[in-house]
Amino acid sequence: MDGGEARSVRLDRDVILRAAQRVLDEDGLSAFTLRRIGSELGADPTAIYRHFRDKDELAIALADRAFSSVAAPDLSLPWQERLRFLLRGALELYRANPEFAAQLSRQPDDTPGLQRIAEMVLGTLADAGLGPRERAVVYQLVTNYAVGSGLFISQLALDNGGPEEIPAARRAYAALPAAEYPRCVESAPYLFPDQDDIYDLGVDMLIDAIEKLARTRDEATIKGRT
Repeated sequence: MDGGEARSVRLDRDVILRAAQRVLDEDGLSAFTLRRIGSELGADPTAIYRHFRDKDELAIALADRAFSSVAAPDLSLPWQERLRFLLRGALELYRANPEFAAQLSRQPDDTPGLQRIAEMVLGTLADAGLGPRERAVVYQLVTNYAVGSGLFISQLALDNGGPEEIPAARRAYAALPAAEYPRCVESAPYLFPDQDDIYDLGVDMLIDAIEKLARTRDEATIKGRT
């Protein structure tokens, strides 16, 4: 409903959040205002203040709703597969909400959705054999990786450079003076590969590093007992 008199509607936090998500999906971040959300609800925008202090609080709640939607992995799977599943879920969350990616990346760490994700990842790292301090450090590392990759891929989606952008960039590198840029020219046909392949390779490298860290910890524990 756009314009006209607001009809009587029963509001609660979930109804408002669902309307806010529709506005974001249909019209983008530029339309994410309390006035527009009120219009979507057919309600006076001031009624939203009974449930959220301001637009920032509404955005935080909407981001937490998105994080709460990340599926839990099958606990019967090896920890490596569970971590892959969680990191893929994080990337897809950013990909599905490119205009909202910045809000997702700066979400306060103490919201229920992120606390739930933290528990799942930390539990997975515990099963990998890491201690409490190591788990905390590695959790931050994998979080940084997922958020950074999600922001980058979201920006690519917003830029929408078209199918010729990557071939053109490769040609530009291939055309560089070979004497000055020999490695750029050599790798030109392979630069700017598929972002999913890059992300999955990075996850594999993280898992390899976690396995090595867990082995080092086990070896130190064995030495301490002898």
